[in-house]
Amino acid sequence: MSEPLVLTSDQPPIRRPGVWLAGVALYILLISIGAGVGGELGIFTTASFNALPFVGLAILAYFAGSQFNWAWIATGLWLALVLGLAALYTFGLGVIPLLDLPPGGISPEQAPTLSPADVLSIVLLILGIFVALGIGLLTLLPPVRRGLAQVLPIDPDSFVHAVAVMAIVSITLMMFVPLLVAGEPPLLALINTVGGEEFSDLSADEQLRSQIYGLVWTIPAAFLAVGFGIRRNLAATLERLGLARPTLRHLAIGIGIGLGLAGLMSLALPLMDTLWQALGWPTTDEEAFSELMAFAISPIGALVIGVTAGLGEELGVRGVLQPRLGIWLSNLFFTSLHAFQYNWDALLVVFVIGMVCGLVRKHTNTTTAAIVHGVYNFVMVMLTVVFGM
Repeated sequence: MSEPLVLTSDQPPIRRPGVWLAGVALYILLISIGAGVGGELGIFTTASFNALPFVGLAILAYFAGSQFNWAWIATGLWLALVLGLAALYTFGLGVIPLLDLPPGGISPEQAPTLSPADVLSIVLLILGIFVALGIGLLTLLPPVRRGLAQVLPIDPDSFVHAVAVMAIVSITLMMFVPLLVAGEPPLLALINTVGGEEFSDLSADEQLRSQIYGLVWTIPAAFLAVGFGIRRNLAATLERLGLARPTLRHLAIGIGIGLGLAGLMSLALPLMDTLWQALGWPTTDEEAFSELMAFAISPIGALVIGVTAGLGEELGVRGVLQPRLGIWLSNLFFTSLHAFQYNWDALLVVFVIGMVCGLVRKHTNTTTAAIVHGVYNFVMVMLTVVFGM
């Protein structure tokens, strides 16, 4: 039986530029048609934006190889574009809780007034974003990467690993900046400003379908992000991602841990909320969060969130990132992705859930971790449906 094709970092990648250029052209065409036509196609193509920029970065990094060439330059430009867009997105949302906008948002006749404290907070927001980018840039230095390689399972001489560490460290730190500066998750601040009904142009059904479309994009994106068709064939890609047909044992483990976590958190969350308030620490605005997630509070919504977040997030974080960045850094990235919608109390819960999923991934596989995550999400949403928790 032939061995899976897995090229080491010092071997040149498999070059099929015509295939990749055709794929890029097809994607750009699809996005253009979706933007022009709108409707369901527009929702479908827009759902790709969370995953495809990172896939493009990974593909370029794989093509770069170990010798300086055009792909090094292209990767650098693409990385700058991705981080620039992330910085603009962070600033755009992060400035909302700093402006103290009235309910309903800004009227065309009245511009928001800024106090000296508001200006200082905006400066701190900008400074925080640049500090996050600066720390990320430091990881590109060979001595820093060699130090990180002592605690992370990376190859300090790999161009692919260098790009991955820089991008993940920068984005992880960046996502925490608005909460550190304003003390309030920006998405919930936006909900309180414009109202839940005005937050999204999509109906509840369309938002659920957008979640499904996001998963449709995430699955092939994860395959490409670990080098499918460039460095690995299908068998090696599945092994790298930790995807396997679940056995009865893995199903039992996944369902059992997911149910156990849901039960534990149902008991612990009220106690933690009481403790947090007694200490005078800010907690997540449950009313605003309920408005943010209103589209998913139904049995169908529980199923969709369970499957899409369970499989999609685990495939991206525990499948793609954890084998190269370790449990801690990949889980910090996972936690940071929730920092726009949760305060520190709920982020602690996210971190704990992520650590459990990371340990499950380490000792079993990503499939089992996805079952844990999916069952947990499904049960927690259903508890909200039934009991209003």
